[in-house]
Amino acid sequence: MNNFQKIKIDGNEYFIIDSIQNLRAEDSFIFRKNKLTMFKGNGESRKYVGSYTGLSGERLSDFFEYNDWGKGKENGKRVYTQIQEKCFFSKSNLLKYLYDARIEYQKQEQVYKFDIAEFYNEHVEKVNNLESDKIFFSIYDVSDFVSNKLNRGYIRSDSDIWDIWRKLVLPKISYLSILKLIPVNGQEQNITPLYYFRILLDYQFRSIVHPKLSTSTTEIVVKEKAQRVTKKTPSREGQQQYRKKVIEHMPQCPFTKISDERLLIASHIKPYRACINEDKVSEAIDYYNGLALSPTYDKLFDQGYITFTDNGQLICGTQLTAYTWERLNINPNAKNVMRIYPEKREDYLEYHRQNVFQDDINDLI
Repeated sequence: MNNFQKIKIDGNEYFIIDSIQNLRAEDSFIFRKNKLTMFKGNGESRKYVGSYTGLSGERLSDFFEYNDWGKGKENGKRVYTQIQEKCFFSKSNLLKYLYDARIEYQKQEQVYKFDIAEFYNEHVEKVNNLESDKIFFSIYDVSDFVSNKLNRGYIRSDSDIWDIWRKLVLPKISYLSILKLIPVNGQEQNITPLYYFRILLDYQFRSIVHPKLSTSTTEIVVKEKAQRVTKKTPSREGQQQYRKKVIEHMPQCPFTKISDERLLIASHIKPYRACINEDKVSEAIDYYNGLALSPTYDKLFDQGYITFTDNGQLICGTQLTAYTWERLNINPNAKNVMRIYPEKREDYLEYHRQNVFQDDINDLI
């Protein structure tokens, strides 16, 4: 099991033996009060998880350890066949999702049919009132029937937690991640896996790309208009100097060892936009607020799939599959200490771990 990434949930350690990532919150699933104006209908409680035929079907069956997709029919009526009973949501994950989505609930960059800000406190209260961190439920097969020939795999549950998460998820910018887990201290044979359902917010809509939330949406708009006029941003020369100094201080990518500056990106640790929104232009051009990374690894760091401790140890999140980590030539379990020259970068790295990294750092170290 040493090749599997580990995660800590509610004080217990688990191996991630498989995962399905990035299951988008499609419009057909969205609760009617969260729908965008461009879409009609009330939404349905079944969630699409992929096609159940061909290679993708084999993948789906292996993951859920279930082979009877679309066969739940007797005398022309649907029979709800159980797929797995050891599935759970985490209270802490749901609260983190609501925290990350709080500004979208208030500011509403997308155009919703209702004022979703009215529902936010209600959602937070309902999740806070959950009795435990892990809330278990069973999932059932509600796929298109085999005779339908569309071969779309759907799941649903009759549990209260299924209704709760469906009502708080926002369209287009949210997705579902499912981790297949076994306990670290469990026996390797004849152990029933657990399925950890997580709701996540797309990186581009997380709070770091928004200005700080004021007491009302109106105040945000007024403040933003004023900032467009008064806020200073680094000059082109200042940005060029920033890049030059970052690469002088860190002359190669720690992952690829590439030192050709034409292929290096001066990646901000504390995001550029966050610095500007906080009126901290000096931080936006401080070369200690930068790492020299080749493009792929810049993307991983910039969007919070990886982060670093103060001593330069690489920490990998759980948002990518084991297959992707392998192709990236990264072992998410290895305690690699990268040459990122962390001295005088500690405050910026702390910001990245707390506000950019997409996982809870305490669950992984």
